Amino acid sequence: MQIEFNMRSRHWHILMTLVLIVLCISCKDDNSEKDSSSPAYDPSKPVLVSDFTPDEGGPYQKMVIYGANFGNDSSLVDVTIGGKKAVLISVKGNSIYCMVPSGAFSGVVTVSVGGGANMKTTTANKIFNYQKKLVVGSLVGYRNEYDTQGWIDGPFETAAGFRSEGCLSFDPLNPDHLYVAYDGADIQLLDLKNRVLSTPINRSRFGGYRLRSLEFTNDGEYMVVSVDTDAGGTGNAPSVYLMKRNADGTFNNMSNPQLVASYKWSNGATLHPVNNNELYFNSWERGQVFRMDINKYFETINSGGIWSGNLASGNYTELFTIQDVEWEFKIHIHPSGNYAYIIVINQNYILRSDYNWAEKRFAPAYVMAGLVRNSGWVDGAGTSARLGRPYQGVFVKNPDYVAEGRADVYDFYFVENYNHDVRKLTPEGIVSTFAGRGRSSQAADNNSWGLEDGDLREVARFSNLTGIAYKEDTNTFYILEVGGRRIRTISKEGEDEPGGETEEGI
Repeated sequence: MQIEFNMRSRHWHILMTLVLIVLCISCKDDNSEKDSSSPAYDPSKPVLVSDFTPDEGGPYQKMVIYGANFGNDSSLVDVTIGGKKAVLISVKGNSIYCMVPSGAFSGVVTVSVGGGANMKTTTANKIFNYQKKLVVGSLVGYRNEYDTQGWIDGPFETAAGFRSEGCLSFDPLNPDHLYVAYDGADIQLLDLKNRVLSTPINRSRFGGYRLRSLEFTNDGEYMVVSVDTDAGGTGNAPSVYLMKRNADGTFNNMSNPQLVASYKWSNGATLHPVNNNELYFNSWERGQVFRMDINKYFETINSGGIWSGNLASGNYTELFTIQDVEWEFKIHIHPSGNYAYIIVINQNYILRSDYNWAEKRFAPAYVMAGLVRNSGWVDGAGTSARLGRPYQGVFVKNPDYVAEGRADVYDFYFVENYNHDVRKLTPEGIVSTFAGRGRSSQAADNNSWGLEDGDLREVARFSNLTGIAYKEDTNTFYILEVGGRRIRTISKEGEDEPGGETEEGI
């Protein structure tokens, strides 16, 4: 017992010694803003800025400002760039080390030293060339303290909702109309030009079933909606609906949904972007991917016939099954039509299926990114990457690939529900984190998720993403954030949507 007591006592003394060392270091850190090796600020002398480097850059760029009489106490020094307060790192008499703030558009560099009557301010005789970067912003929606804001249509400033998992899709004939189809709720419309949120289509128009995807036919005349239901266990349940555009060009509850494919448990439907007659949809029952000649549907309807869209009638063909049975997945076809990515949502990987142009059909799929049935967050190539419930993706043209003359000029951007981020998949199968999980912002609470806007990787954080869409003419991403009850954006700083400067890709 005595030995045990002595050991505990010894451990206690060691612990106290460590605490004292930490306290001493902390005290030293508290005074680290003063550098005794540099002269103190002299209010009787002018403050001068002679130069700064680098001359250009974006937010979080490190900058050194040279001059005289800056002093040695950073608490007495303020630096603004473009009217925005810079983050000071250190002050040493004739130099200031700082970071360029976000939104420093004008590039005017100003230094103030001292306080009250002793303060002196000077401005550099040249301008910092501020280069705008892509940043994360919040477009519409909010979540109050008790999450009781509900669903509210109206101006973006007061609208609310975005509470259910879902996907996003732009209307090809109305490029400022962005639709949100919810799994368990209705279809909402974001009018980006007029900045108004509305709910034009109720899910009751599709039998009240779960809405799993929303796209458009290649001519833009029909909305394509997939639903997830077994409808009584018959095996001949609704899978895909077409909704024809109204005469005034809109879609709403007056539009007439037409059932075009019946099987069960569909998670997605999409059309081949080149061979317009090919509709592809799936079922998570056995992981089936189906192909349908949609022209047969239009020929039947236009001739006054009655369409019978079940599998037994031979109106579509089962192409292949993916390796995971009874797991949801979504199909995204490359703009060239050469291949498709299949996101297996809850099993954390992405497949690739190559298109056979001679046979006009997609081939059995193989793993492109992520390790099957293994979740995580790891950037890497192929199966070395780890994904966390990837949900929806979009192909985006890369101008560097175009300049290099590559055959495939598109990257694939996708959102992850569990990793709270936006990832990028290159044609070579390399996965990297594009936005989210802010390195500096999560230091405060050690969470990878959050609601911060700002720099893509240093600051921005997301909460439970499921939807993503891309507007090429403004180089803007739109993201459905279920956890934050918002639509987030990724766009150039200071460029409101729409009407900002046109950019060519990422």
